[in-house]
Amino acid sequence: MEESIAHEGTGSPLSRRSFLQGVVGVTGLGLLGASGMAALSGCAPEQASARGSASFDPGTYTASAAGKHGDVTVEVTFAADRIEAVEVTGHSETEDISYVPLTVLPRAIVESQSVEVDTVSGATLSSQAVLNAVSDAVKQAGASPKDLPPFDASALSQSMTPGTYEGEAYGKWKKGSIEGERFGCPADIEPVRVQVSVDASSILSVEVLSCSDTPGFFEPAVERTPKDIVEQQSLFVDTVTGATLTASAITAACAKALEQAGANTACFAKATPHVDGAEAYEADLCIVGAGTAGTTAALKAVEEGLSVVVLEKTARISGEGSCATGALAVGSRLDESVGNHVTVDEVFSNMMDYYYWRTDASLTYNVLSHSGEMIDWLQDHWEQTGQKGFSAPKATEGTSIAHDYGKGREKFQVLWDTFIIPGGATLLMSTRADALVVEDGAVAGVTATRQDGTAVSVKAKTVLVCTGGFGGNAAMQRDILGSSDFYLNGVASNTGDGISMCRKEGATLSSDVSPHLAEFCSNDVLDFYAGYMKFLNQTGFLMLDPSGNRYMDESFCITHALARGASGMRRVGSSYIVFTQADFDKLLTSGVHEILGEDIIAEYKMRERILVPSYHTLQAEMDAALAHGQAWKADTLEELGELAGFDADTYARSLADYQAVVASGEDALFGKRAELLHPLEEGPFYAVRVVSPIDGTYNGIKVNERMQALDEANAPSPRGLFVAGQDSGGYFSYPYTDYVGATCGYALTTGMMAVGSIKEYLGK
Repeated sequence: MEESIAHEGTGSPLSRRSFLQGVVGVTGLGLLGASGMAALSGCAPEQASARGSASFDPGTYTASAAGKHGDVTVEVTFAADRIEAVEVTGHSETEDISYVPLTVLPRAIVESQSVEVDTVSGATLSSQAVLNAVSDAVKQAGASPKDLPPFDASALSQSMTPGTYEGEAYGKWKKGSIEGERFGCPADIEPVRVQVSVDASSILSVEVLSCSDTPGFFEPAVERTPKDIVEQQSLFVDTVTGATLTASAITAACAKALEQAGANTACFAKATPHVDGAEAYEADLCIVGAGTAGTTAALKAVEEGLSVVVLEKTARISGEGSCATGALAVGSRLDESVGNHVTVDEVFSNMMDYYYWRTDASLTYNVLSHSGEMIDWLQDHWEQTGQKGFSAPKATEGTSIAHDYGKGREKFQVLWDTFIIPGGATLLMSTRADALVVEDGAVAGVTATRQDGTAVSVKAKTVLVCTGGFGGNAAMQRDILGSSDFYLNGVASNTGDGISMCRKEGATLSSDVSPHLAEFCSNDVLDFYAGYMKFLNQTGFLMLDPSGNRYMDESFCITHALARGASGMRRVGSSYIVFTQADFDKLLTSGVHEILGEDIIAEYKMRERILVPSYHTLQAEMDAALAHGQAWKADTLEELGELAGFDADTYARSLADYQAVVASGEDALFGKRAELLHPLEEGPFYAVRVVSPIDGTYNGIKVNERMQALDEANAPSPRGLFVAGQDSGGYFSYPYTDYVGATCGYALTTGMMAVGSIKEYLGK
């Protein structure tokens, strides 16, 4: 079945098969007279404009400001009465994703003589870094940014060579990425390609010709971004939340095409206009979040006869669920079909013992007891629509008893298109919930804002919050987890909105709020996860903390990837993996095969994705890491330590201890097996900085077995507030359970379960 995108209001879908056929152009905007065409023009004829009273000390000044991945450095040249040039001379931002703020924004500053240019939606940190750095340079030149005029695109002139041009830029996956294929992308990633037609002053049409980004994520951006660029005559259009990287790639590719047309791209630096409107809704239940838990909750609610309004801040449904491959469940019909007789009591006992009974026993038992029912219920719906749905568990014992259903959004979309929307639910996409409305200790609804600025109010006696945790909110991670030294492999739009709303109204956090650690390793400046660098900790190489101290048996990253390896890496924040040129050459030509040997690979039952014949992109990945200060190379170990910034004494002691361990073949401190004690004898040597990857967070607001939010006294508060999925807490502790598919199974089950409690609360 074709994957489709639900359109609020019209209900009409856009299929993946047909998206390339639609060209957004002026002809699609209705019949426009001459005045209408003038309004669409990228820039009006040049007009006289007061430029303020700023005067500068002529010269070139250098300034830097913090961007997303480090400092952005600019050189700004001033004449006595104007800014002559702005050039970004150094940065660690993602090239194509930050193309518009790093190229168009500087030109807009020069053309307008203003630093009041709007930031680029979807690249706010990169944009703000440019603006802050230029403002600093203005001060160095003896002026004040306040003396500069406001930005006015209509005062700028435009003259393009009419015609059709093409541009390209990489989105979610970069050139050479190997990770996208797991999510349904082509094996060979290609850039997003766009075709742009222009006349002398206007963008006439934008068409996306091809896109290799993740299916189930990219479609809303392909549908909306070209249309917005044409309608608004701007490269600074609002991003498509939930598809930000694809939207950024489209605008970057469009900018490159416009440059070929000789465009003054500063004319297209206009912010999206927002409306001053309001909408009001009323329902039995308001669901905040249309992800994994929100989908099962909405489906169950319409089947139980409840009126429902669903608020989803992104432009897509399914959330993290489309990235998961299966769900932990016990006692389904599929279990019975393969003779899987694992019981709820058995899994309950194993999970509680694993967590030393730090979790909520009543909640855990209730979720597991409903998990088989959840599988059967969803499977019935999918079979009605021709979907394959779940597969029977591959194992009939142990912790790998998940019910697989494959990655992708289609299985969720069909539930919305076939059952939830026809069942009467109202789905408001691109609508961010702002606050709970609480009256006399009970919820009375939710206030929200659409992306276009429209204020939304929902009157409801019950609210279910399920916004997916806060994996995409570094500040919240620092506040709650104590660190944000992670690489997010999950959904960046999960920024803790729901948790913050609940806490503001008296609900409390559960114990053991934790990052959902993922296996392997990555980097928070460069995307190691897209290539082979993520497997560096699957080698047993020496690993040091930021001081240069060895801190664990490095083979834990292979044998106990989450419970020990990832947990150890989390404790130290940044880890530094140290190895030789000879080791690197082996990885490049034969992956881990020669490094580890086939006996160890077989003994540890290493995953197939690690065991490819060669890590052929590793040289390019290493070159990028060296260029961005995330890896260091030296002829001696002593020089390597200086480059990496280790404490000299700690590092020297660690090296001496490690070399003694290698020589003796016995690791008295950590017990690492001799075959994995890699010698460090002949240079050159490398050190690569890595951090723990995370899929998101788990454990949020404390709930009881009925999914009611609780206060510090364990009483439901405010009344009528329910929480499901990764916004709720009590089912997990730290480290993550050994059971495969636990978070997905929990989200699917608790969304369904919560509605039973909500219906009872409402007395229906």
